[in-house]
Amino acid sequence: MHEGFDCGQPDGWAIIAAGNRDSDPAVTTRMPTPLRNRFVHLEFEVDVQDWSEWAIQAGIRPEVIAFLRFRPELLSAFDRDANAFPSPRSWEFVSRILDSLDSQSNPAIEHEVIAGAVGTGAAAEFSAFLRMFRELPNIDAILLNPTQEPVPENAAAQYAVASALARCASDTNFDRICLYLNRLPTEFQVLCVRDATLRQPAIRSTAGYTKWAIENHHAIA
Repeated sequence: MHEGFDCGQPDGWAIIAAGNRDSDPAVTTRMPTPLRNRFVHLEFEVDVQDWSEWAIQAGIRPEVIAFLRFRPELLSAFDRDANAFPSPRSWEFVSRILDSLDSQSNPAIEHEVIAGAVGTGAAAEFSAFLRMFRELPNIDAILLNPTQEPVPENAAAQYAVASALARCASDTNFDRICLYLNRLPTEFQVLCVRDATLRQPAIRSTAGYTKWAIENHHAIA
């Protein structure tokens, strides 16, 4: 070793490695013992709320986020024998697929491409959810008439409309959105408000948000 050579890591740097566990049965090569001993080993679990917060800021489509909140067990469903299976990575693929297809695309082709990303079972459920999502009350109509537009009755549709409203919420329309939200069950109000303020922090300065937060402090504490 040359005099003065620093074999440590530079100031301000950290070495991070990610990999699968031996128990996952997915492409793993065991680290040599001296190398393992030089790491702090942490295990992370997939969490729908954490993923959703990332997805909102990453521009993932609201129908994908809403579906996975409705069916959180499908965010990650590893299948070592399948060519395609649900994972956070493959649901991002689905969002990109929807971005690349226009509204007039053949539903059968759309379904097959989605199945190629997340597998046939998850794709069948998502395609059914997507049909329902596309038949929701028009968001523009909700903003124009928030006290009269119909409110969905089933949970899947409520997840969908809450996510769609969060996607379009801003500090200029949030007061009207709150008028509609007040007609939804509290859990969907909270979902929409959290997503909306994560995407547009200025919403927290609106009168609608202040009034809603005071009335629902028990739900957001």
